[in-house]
Amino acid sequence: MNRVIYACDIGSIRAGHFAWARVVPGQGTPHVSRSIDHLVTQLSEDAYEGSKSIAIGFESPPFMPVPAGSASLGHGRENEGNRSMFAAVGASVTTLGIHEAVWILRALRDTTHSRLQYTFDWTLWPGNVEAPYLPVWEAFVAGAAHGRAHICDAATAAMFFSDNENDLGRVNAVDAERPLCLIHAVALWANWSAELSGFNGNCLVLKPEHAYEGDIDRGQDSRDGVAN
Repeated sequence: MNRVIYACDIGSIRAGHFAWARVVPGQGTPHVSRSIDHLVTQLSEDAYEGSKSIAIGFESPPFMPVPAGSASLGHGRENEGNRSMFAAVGASVTTLGIHEAVWILRALRDTTHSRLQYTFDWTLWPGNVEAPYLPVWEAFVAGAAHGRAHICDAATAAMFFSDNENDLGRVNAVDAERPLCLIHAVALWANWSAELSGFNGNCLVLKPEHAYEGDIDRGQDSRDGVAN
């Protein structure tokens, strides 16, 4: 099945802290960029092919726990460690991640009428020619996995998905009690879904242990570099 994997490192567009990577399994070197407009263009080109599944990950929490008891309110998700989504940094990146994800997915929807089926069910990957999928997942790049630049973090996440695409259930790293799926609200607003039942679920969360240190392809984007 033809397929391609994207990962987005969430950050300020104005400050040049947003970055993304694109990986085709089996072809090695990830393509990276810091242009969100270039991302939508590349996504649209892949989607227009009509028989290619596209996985896209965002480095921000796409779901949150809703505990049964009030004493657990504000507690992070299972296995987040000291990177709780309710800490100051986590809350900020969650909000920005939803903001950028909904813009990306709506822009993709507006530029293509592909047969892609949005989902956050990673067990459907990679789909098939008759039913190519658009699974959304979370890239959790922290600690030793952090690279020297935002584009490196995006490459780390995309390559980790590619390396583990046949065993995603085993490497799924984070869970939540009674999850509220924020990314499903994104899919509804961006016209990728109309199913309200999708709010009660969580996404695949990939948490690499080490930074990707291989080659990367920066293409022709003048804003790319290793300093940010």
